[in-house]
Amino acid sequence: MFALAFLYPSAPGHVFDVEHWRNVHLPLGLGLTDKHLGVRPRRIMLLGPTWGGDLQRDGAQLGGIAIVMFDERKDVERFATLFEFQEAAERLGADFQNYTAGAPNILVADIHDVREIDEMIDRFKRQEAQAGQ
Repeated sequence: MFALAFLYPSAPGHVFDVEHWRNVHLPLGLGLTDKHLGVRPRRIMLLGPTWGGDLQRDGAQLGGIAIVMFDERKDVERFATLFEFQEAAERLGADFQNYTAGAPNILVADIHDVREIDEMIDRFKRQEAQAGQ
């Protein structure tokens, strides 16, 4: 799988508005993606609002992260061109101020879904036992 992540900035005192993102911005973005590109993601995940490592909201470098997942690399690459369409750039760009502290940065990546948690812990325990720890 492949993903395009929107890395939404944080700002002191600003909390990422998940409800607006989910109920207004996401349907707008999906509709414009379908209209202009004809691609649909397999899944979307939102991490947010976020806290920093100090467990304080103002300690987070990002206000939220939206991860849009596709089965095919060609689809994520196509999706990355959405803002080349004037309508999408204008409508989505104008909405940022309604839920986030600023325009997001974009990151495209392969997805590696690690599910072998128990096996990895068992491997660690075996290594520890062999090392006598």
